[in-house]
Amino acid sequence: MKKYLLFFFLMLTTAAFAQDIKMKYLALNVPDKMATAQWYHNTLGFKIIKEGNEVYVSDADDHFRIKFFSDPSQKNNYSDMSVDAWHIALESDNMNYWEQKILNAGGKYNTPPRHNLVGDAVADLRDPQGIMIQLVQRVRPFYSRKHGVLRFEHLALNMTNNKEAALWYVEFMGLTIPWSKDPADSVRAVSNYRIPYVGDPGRNMSMEFLTTGTGRDYTKLGFEVSYIAFGVKDARATAKKMIYGGAKQIGEPQRDNKGNLTIKLRCPWGNMLELIENKKR
Repeated sequence: MKKYLLFFFLMLTTAAFAQDIKMKYLALNVPDKMATAQWYHNTLGFKIIKEGNEVYVSDADDHFRIKFFSDPSQKNNYSDMSVDAWHIALESDNMNYWEQKILNAGGKYNTPPRHNLVGDAVADLRDPQGIMIQLVQRVRPFYSRKHGVLRFEHLALNMTNNKEAALWYVEFMGLTIPWSKDPADSVRAVSNYRIPYVGDPGRNMSMEFLTTGTGRDYTKLGFEVSYIAFGVKDARATAKKMIYGGAKQIGEPQRDNKGNLTIKLRCPWGNMLELIENKKR
């Protein structure tokens, strides 16, 4: 009996740790942060959220956000980057409607619309800054969704070894693997094994890890251009665990004027990650 109680306690402890992280936002440098946020509001129906000088857009239930900032000295157009390098995927129950909204608002196709082998409708487009937007209409949605609105579903990243990367993010950041898919449904050359998705335990958002052998130019970008932010309960402890697993800390931990602690790191595959620990109330 004691053995089973100990096992149960360990499971509860692991689950509690796993809930200590949330995917918060993708940060992107753009020419005009307010104009870009307005485009996402007018075109995709996203909410504009202002926090001090920071500007975000979010989906209806704030599952995830994109943070826009403007530094003219840094890269702010992404038309030259492959959709196989990275893209942001949005899921809905009416893909054709949103497809036309993007095209009418100055966006364009990157890849012709298609259906994968399970029947999901997929279209790769770009917004006026070249940001890669993938629209998806799932036969069996991964996440719950509301009728008539877009939902952030995943952020795709190209990894040199997607299975190893997925396990690293689970072991050293406390994320989970909610599902995977057969890569044979893709029109592009991908790995010959299942593609993992890694998400936060609260089922807010996920990352799709691809392995194509090319398209990793995004890892050459600095934090002044783009990064992925995670909310954590203990930034120093999480960073220590990530560094033990091979991540590299960039600069010193910083506190903003609200007392929130941030730590920047690169994972072993070069992804730019920021941990954010909100000031204890």
